[in-house]
Amino acid sequence: MKITKSSIASRIFSAVMTAIVIFTAMPFLNAETHEASAASVTASGKISDNYVNLRKSASTSSSVLASLKKGTKVTIQSEVFTSRSSTAATSRWYYVSTGKKNGYVRSDLVNSISFGKNEATSIDALNYRNGPFPSFKRLGTVPSETTMTLLLPAKLSGSSESWYRVKVDGKNAYVSAAYVRMGGSAFIRKSAKELAGKSKLARSLLTNPTNGGKARVVYTFTESNCKKLFSIKGYGNAVVPQGFTYTGKKYYIVYGMNPAQAIVTYSSSGKRLSASKFAFNIGHPNGITYDPATKMCYIFKGNQKRIYTWDPASGKYGKSSTPYSSSGIAYDNATKLLYASSHTGIRAYSADGRFTHQKLFSRCSHGIFHYIQDCGAGEGFIFHGISGANKKKTNYVDVYRAADSAYLGSIKITIGEIESAVVGSDGYLQLLINSPGKTDYIWKTPLNVRELK
Repeated sequence: MKITKSSIASRIFSAVMTAIVIFTAMPFLNAETHEASAASVTASGKISDNYVNLRKSASTSSSVLASLKKGTKVTIQSEVFTSRSSTAATSRWYYVSTGKKNGYVRSDLVNSISFGKNEATSIDALNYRNGPFPSFKRLGTVPSETTMTLLLPAKLSGSSESWYRVKVDGKNAYVSAAYVRMGGSAFIRKSAKELAGKSKLARSLLTNPTNGGKARVVYTFTESNCKKLFSIKGYGNAVVPQGFTYTGKKYYIVYGMNPAQAIVTYSSSGKRLSASKFAFNIGHPNGITYDPATKMCYIFKGNQKRIYTWDPASGKYGKSSTPYSSSGIAYDNATKLLYASSHTGIRAYSADGRFTHQKLFSRCSHGIFHYIQDCGAGEGFIFHGISGANKKKTNYVDVYRAADSAYLGSIKITIGEIESAVVGSDGYLQLLINSPGKTDYIWKTPLNVRELK
């Protein structure tokens, strides 16, 4: 492909303008507008009267699924409010299981309720209310790292936002599920014995896990300690790589900027095999990943609640959605989840094509104006790229551990603008770097991710 000076100038200008648009479009989200999965948090109870109707939905006009006798034992899966302000028992319903059927029962018709003792921790300053929606009265606020007891998943009928009913500050209340981390506040720390024999880089990343906070730079990737694996030059007019993923046999690299949008396939040795143009205009792609469970590639459009799908076998494209805006995406082979990056934090989604939101955890802060880059993952770790105002000079990859949502440290990058990260078959972290010139590269770094286990 012949690249002229004008096309290079156009590439740089388009990249800068699109990145500025994306950054300025990033919302400063309220801590009460998110959700999290809560499938393991349940309670038990008994039906308090005879001939209680088990209904299909949380409404007295809903169809009846069964008539329950007094004393029937039920497992309470969640709580649903039908009013935006009332906390009366008649405005609250339980979604229950009898062992044979599932359905809704009004909360005043269930007694002898026994809640579990699931411990959780707030990951930011968090309001708690008398109902599961911002329209309910605020009862108080707790700081980050406050321990609470999860009682039940809860939500307002008709809303996609997930909340928890909790015991916090000695009160029964409701908190946004997106700012709650399952388990206590302690992070996994390696002992001196466990750290022995590991590289200095791995030891530095494992000695001080935190809940986000101020960035801690522990290493620098340079041309002297990283290795160029192969160069990439796009396809046709597609000259701006935005993300890449690795299946173990092939690399898929997504190129953006209108109108040149394509996915280019390379072999594991760096030979360009094929290219696929998008079936429609996707705007700005900001990350791609391959999901082995569905054998599909997912492409996040920058800071949108939109995922584009691509089937490498058939070449077909499609569209799907997620509950929250994100700007990068990566599949982790250890947790079998998808991880996406945003200004709010790192979000986890189910890797089954449904993209069910699982949790959110805090990102570190570099204290600078920055652009969100792609999110890489593998071996139970997440690698989040950011670029400063001068993207060719100021770049970092932030390292997180999926098991306890801990921030392990940051690595500075001096070889160009970081676009994306993957873990190679040998366990070493690889980076897609957008170089100042007309040729971009895939680099192998000295970080062996398996040392972090």
